[in-house]
Amino acid sequence: MLTLTEEQYVFLKGYSDLLYTIDEAFDYIVKSYSDLSKTEGDRLLADVFQALPQVAASNEQISQLFHNDHSMQNALKDISTVADQVELLLQCFEDLPVRQEIISQKLYPAFAHWHQSIQQELNPYIQS
Repeated sequence: MLTLTEEQYVFLKGYSDLLYTIDEAFDYIVKSYSDLSKTEGDRLLADVFQALPQVAASNEQISQLFHNDHSMQNALKDISTVADQVELLLQCFEDLPVRQEIISQKLYPAFAHWHQSIQQELNPYIQS
């Protein structure tokens, strides 16, 4: 197992925290479709779209850090399923019912699945 510097640990912990925040945002967004008291869904969706490029950039750094770890490399590559759903969403973004369906039925599940797999790889390095 790779021994991390303090800087690398802080980076991976921040990355993990960002993924949990995105997951919570998706959960809120999906719930906002049926709970009218949740009024921040659109703002959170914009925040998620701002965070995803940060995730992609971080993935590149993590890929370099764990260049010999095939399991981590595979988990990182699996984000392509999330990217595919983002592309689909962008093609239909103006159609509100379709947008909501893609987010709740495709994008959020793809992200949650990817998040779980990458988190399994990160946990041995960030849990104390």
